[in-house]
Amino acid sequence: MPGPVRWSTISCPTTPILVLGLWGVSIFFLISGFVIPLSLEKNASSKFLTMRFFRIYPTYWMSLSIGLLFVYFSSQFWGVPVFWNAKILASNILLINDFFLLPSVDLVNWTLVVELKFYLVAACLSPVIRQGKVLPFFIFSLTILMLNWCLNSLHTTPDSAAFLSVLKMLVSGFVYVQFMLIGLFFYYAYQQKIPNQKLVFCALLQLMIFAMTWSCSSIQDQFPIVTKIYFFGFVLFSLAYVFRNTFRKNRLFDFLADISFPLYLVHSLAGYVMIKILMSYACSFYLSVLLALFVVTALAYAIHIFVEMPTNSFGKTIVHYGMSKRMLRKNM
Repeated sequence: MPGPVRWSTISCPTTPILVLGLWGVSIFFLISGFVIPLSLEKNASSKFLTMRFFRIYPTYWMSLSIGLLFVYFSSQFWGVPVFWNAKILASNILLINDFFLLPSVDLVNWTLVVELKFYLVAACLSPVIRQGKVLPFFIFSLTILMLNWCLNSLHTTPDSAAFLSVLKMLVSGFVYVQFMLIGLFFYYAYQQKIPNQKLVFCALLQLMIFAMTWSCSSIQDQFPIVTKIYFFGFVLFSLAYVFRNTFRKNRLFDFLADISFPLYLVHSLAGYVMIKILMSYACSFYLSVLLALFVVTALAYAIHIFVEMPTNSFGKTIVHYGMSKRMLRKNM
């Protein structure tokens, strides 16, 4: 988790606003855990992963490219070089920077890395999801707990330090996958695969396992209050689930939901750069935030229309074409 970060062209301290952002991320993880099983119910694992690729990567690449353009402009404006090298950028583009212990360039793509891990876990256990079983996921969560505890208890040597550091980082990332499984249990209850009483038991038990794993993981010191923030995210998500029938369609909320993914991706680099530069021209903080919000919302809408929607449709077309081709071969 990100703490105070000082970049060559951007300054992003830990603030109450960042804490609010982390609260939003916790809700996003639960929502993802809730909706992803629905896609797996309808598609085989390979088709699911193909559609997820086109759902994530093209929009992410466009958003990252725009963000990096803002960073380059910022470096020129302040006369400070950008210190990210080709290895850091390439690993971030592929979302594999945690394999090399390299930093995130935008402070948000770490959540996509978590999402990809959840997709792989869900795809591997798709038969279990279709059957509505909970025990395999608790076995998985307890395995992650034990791995984090064992790795964090090991005494490293100079020869093993690099390997163990990478292994700790990879295993610790599954702590968030544990949290996302709470959303999966809500999905089970929504589809009437488990009763509400079992949902309460499973959700609370999984939340406890998540907190225990976090406390013995290698990332516990980076943001110590994360379990508290995620607990409040769990509370809000639970309330929204209980009162789900009271929600009504709203044009503004529907619009924000449509552009939420590109808005989330593009707001970080572009927003921080604009706010900092606008404030250098004596704009107040709140006016700078308002102007930056307007620009990143417009960018997110453009990405949604010209990149996100077409590439999503393209991914579905590929999957459906493959299905049709196989059906024709069977009928010949």
